[in-house]
Amino acid sequence: MANNAQDQMKNELGEGFEDLDWKKLDPRQYDPRRIIREALLEEDAPVNHSELNQVKTKAQPKLQPGETPPYDIEST
Repeated sequence: MANNAQDQMKNELGEGFEDLDWKKLDPRQYDPRRIIREALLEEDAPVNHSELNQVKTKAQPKLQPGETPPYDIEST
């Protein structure tokens, strides 16, 4: 089954992907704990903790009496 999937991917991707390293695409290699640990240990980007604690919200205009609130018809 895995070989059929690789053959199908090669056919669908076309030229330029013949030497694709399939081991890099293996989801079992991704450890979320390691990814988070490495991101937290990066010293490139200084973190401003006071900004992380602030909630940024947009001021919503108050509705007039009898006015219906806006809504997204596609999400309801």
